[in-house]
Amino acid sequence: MSKIDINTAFNKSVFLLGAGASYGTKENRVGCKMSSEMFKDLEEKIKNPEENKLSEVEAETFRFLISTLYYQNQWRSLDKNTDFSYTPNIEELALIIRRIKNRESYLPYPLTGNWADKLIQLESLYKKENKETSLFNEIEYKLKSKFVPSWLTINERALNFLKPLVDIMSNQDLIEPIEFFTLNYDKTIETFLQKEDVTPYCGFVSGEWKGTRIKDVDEKFDKLRLTKLHGSLDWVRLLTSDSVKEIDKLEKEEERDIDSTHKPYIVFGHGTKTFSFDPFFDMVINFREKLTERPYIFAIGYSFFDPYINNLLIEALNNNPYGKLFIINPNNFGLKDVENHNIDLVNFIEKIQENSFYSELPEFNRKKINGTNRIIHLVSNGGKEYIGFDEFLYNYFNNNGNQFVELINKFETEREKEENPF
Repeated sequence: MSKIDINTAFNKSVFLLGAGASYGTKENRVGCKMSSEMFKDLEEKIKNPEENKLSEVEAETFRFLISTLYYQNQWRSLDKNTDFSYTPNIEELALIIRRIKNRESYLPYPLTGNWADKLIQLESLYKKENKETSLFNEIEYKLKSKFVPSWLTINERALNFLKPLVDIMSNQDLIEPIEFFTLNYDKTIETFLQKEDVTPYCGFVSGEWKGTRIKDVDEKFDKLRLTKLHGSLDWVRLLTSDSVKEIDKLEKEEERDIDSTHKPYIVFGHGTKTFSFDPFFDMVINFREKLTERPYIFAIGYSFFDPYINNLLIEALNNNPYGKLFIINPNNFGLKDVENHNIDLVNFIEKIQENSFYSELPEFNRKKINGTNRIIHLVSNGGKEYIGFDEFLYNYFNNNGNQFVELINKFETEREKEENPF
């Protein structure tokens, strides 16, 4: 077999970025908080409600919900049938708030009367002072539209770890775009690339949504397609046209038409995240197509706590006998047994897929990756450390991506030997 080139290597690969991809380096944090860090920061905010523009009732509601999440996660961690440690995070809190907020829509009224007495008491106290909105609508709005953007503030001086990405995009041999799919709302990658005078294609042209697979985009978009599966801090939806736009490209008259409940336009919290409308439907269909076509999936800083994404990953791997899932995550998922990490991770994912807390219909979820040899943990320091996004870029995207090409070539050679043993 002749050695593959850089275009073939990237055309056989899909990159999925989770929150850990926006972390930065061990020495220099980008500033974006991880989901568990957001949760901790919220705990600090509710100690000083006035300072953080929270009413006492709102702060007390957060305290109550946070305490229930700690109880639930500790209970799950102590279960005799688990080897995993669970800690609460902000997306779990968002899911609980949404379920409480929508309970009268999901349940007949007599059943909602059996909801926790504490919640009913808090709602009653809030209603006495605020007749225009409900308690759980308001705390969801503050969490999503006020706190989340502040938690994703970027330290631009810490973005140099992304320089190898710019270098690989400048490689004259790279013809086809690299496909990055991200679950993050922050603008870490866009901010750095724009400083370097390169712009990824995120589905927008002149601020208007045009779709993920548009062909006639400007040349400067050609080297990286960044698909933000859960939306972005700089996206908004307009009420009258129902269109999605980038905030900094809005006309003055359009600013009056922004849907305030979707500012920013992001999908926040665990639970159902599949939609039959664009841009989210278009993005997930494109993601699924790329997973189906390409055997090598790189999961970077992803926690695997999203059953809807896991379903797509598991289905793609199980349908491709040569598919591999490369893990780039230094945090080890909180798994206790490092020596049997692949086995543990397969079991960990299965537990997430079975859990009714994370998805409304867990019985329909894909449960298990067929074979622990499908998972490859990229390591450094003689195999003693799991690498993060910064080290991955430095090792595999520098020097015209030579090491990345070698990595893919290795598995392509193994595949060919299996297909043609004689």
